[in-house]
Amino acid sequence: MMGTKTWWCAAATAVLLAACVGAPPKGDLQRGFSVWGYLGRGPTAPAAMVPVTLFDARSGRPVASAQTDMFGKYGFSGLPPGSYAVRAEKVTREVTVVDRDLRLDIDLNAPGGVMNYAAAAPAAGGAAPAGPNDPRLARQIAGVWWGYAGSTERRIGLCPGGVYREFTESGYSGTSTDQYGNQTMAWGSASQGGGAGSWTVTGNADGGTIHVSYANGDTATIRFRRINDPGCLSFEGSTLCRKSTTCR
Repeated sequence: MMGTKTWWCAAATAVLLAACVGAPPKGDLQRGFSVWGYLGRGPTAPAAMVPVTLFDARSGRPVASAQTDMFGKYGFSGLPPGSYAVRAEKVTREVTVVDRDLRLDIDLNAPGGVMNYAAAAPAAGGAAPAGPNDPRLARQIAGVWWGYAGSTERRIGLCPGGVYREFTESGYSGTSTDQYGNQTMAWGSASQGGGAGSWTVTGNADGGTIHVSYANGDTATIRFRRINDPGCLSFEGSTLCRKSTTCR
């Protein structure tokens, strides 16, 4: 039989893990429950803007659809208890909702879609791969930074724990002529880009350099400096403002 001390440690560990992944508030029968998680092509390469479909596992009937955001996050809410299947590209994983919200992370490149975070974790005591680091400054600037440079939207995720994510989307606008000869406004996405890897930082609160190591082996440096606008920084001349202090 598990001793009281062992049981308490296991329970405490479970609570800490739930807090670390940023689980949403627990659902209930009245408002329904949520199935949510992270979709990636590996633990540190988020699959952005990928369609995700939720099916009833018994009937095979589609229940809801969603699309991942720039960080690979997706979610379905208001679900009654039951068995469901989450499908993205060629991967399908089943999940059973009983009495609480559930997190389901999916790796599109792994057998069965199972996400293996342990394989991407740095060795204990090893140096961060991106370069020298100031832990205190890293905590100060960690979060999601967002803004526009002309018609290009840019987001940088300086995630706690050293995970780096970025996304850019360039738009276009102009006029077009419909079938009746009337001019109408046209807009859309001209191009998208993104990347993921690890990051460290050196400098101080007034400015410094972010060192990025991408998952494909490339490296980059991003210089930043403080500006007069509270909650915003200049990254290589582009003003980005912090939307959140986490990447969940």
